[in-house]
Amino acid sequence: MKVFSRFINTILFGALFVVAAHGAGNFSVNFTNCVESIGVGLVSTDAARSFVPAGFVLVGEGQPVTPLVVRTARCAIAVDGHAPRIGEIVQIGAVIVPPDFTGDINNYTFFYYTDDLRLALRLNLSGVNAQFVPTLIYQYENNNSLFVRVPLPGIPRLTVSGTVAPSPFPAGSFVANWWQKNYGRTVKMQTNVPVINIGGANLTLETNPNGALGQLIGGDTLGFPIIQQFNTFAAAQMNVN
Repeated sequence: MKVFSRFINTILFGALFVVAAHGAGNFSVNFTNCVESIGVGLVSTDAARSFVPAGFVLVGEGQPVTPLVVRTARCAIAVDGHAPRIGEIVQIGAVIVPPDFTGDINNYTFFYYTDDLRLALRLNLSGVNAQFVPTLIYQYENNNSLFVRVPLPGIPRLTVSGTVAPSPFPAGSFVANWWQKNYGRTVKMQTNVPVINIGGANLTLETNPNGALGQLIGGDTLGFPIIQQFNTFAAAQMNVN
C-alpha cells in the first residue's frame, strides 16, 4: 500500500509542473456527454456546521437537520481547453443560502473526489481541496443501475448505488454553485448546464461509520428522501473563480 501511495504522489508531483504553468487563478472546464446522479438527504445541522466556516449559512440553520447533497458524475472532461478525457467526479456538501444570490442551488463543498488528474490539480491550485482518486469506480449499466465507489486508502470509503431511470425529455437549464474556503481564499465553482434531462433514481450512500463522512451522516448509510435524480446532459461549463 505504501508503494502505491508513493506512486500516486510521484504522478501528482510530476504533473504539477505541467499544470502550474497556467497559474493558480481562474479557469474553466467543459463537460460533455454527461450522466449525473443527485441525492439530497438530511444530516444533523450541528454536524454539518462543523464543516462550514463563518460567512456561509446552512439552509437548515436553527433547525435540527439540514440538507446534504451527494453528486456523482461521469463526463468527457476538458480542463483549460485541453483535449477531453472520460472522467468521474464525486462531490458531497451542504446546501447553503446563496452567498452572492446567484445559481439555482448553492452548496458548500465538504468532499471532492475525481480521477481526472488535471482537474484535481487545477482545483487545488485554485484553493479547492480536491482529492485525486485514480481508482474511482463508476459503473452505469443498462440504463437502470448505478454503482460508484471511492476506494483509495486514506480516504473514507464510500459507495453510491441503486437503480436509476434516465429521462429522454429536456427540462430546461440549471446553474449549480459549489463553494469552498481554504486559507482565507473563497472559491466558487459555478456549473452552467444549458439543457438538462432530469430522470429518477433510488440510491443509497454507504460509508465507514468511523470516518469523517460517517460521523457527519451519523452512521454507515444515508438515503435521499428530499431529492433523487439521474440526469443526462450533452454539455456544460464550469467556471472556477
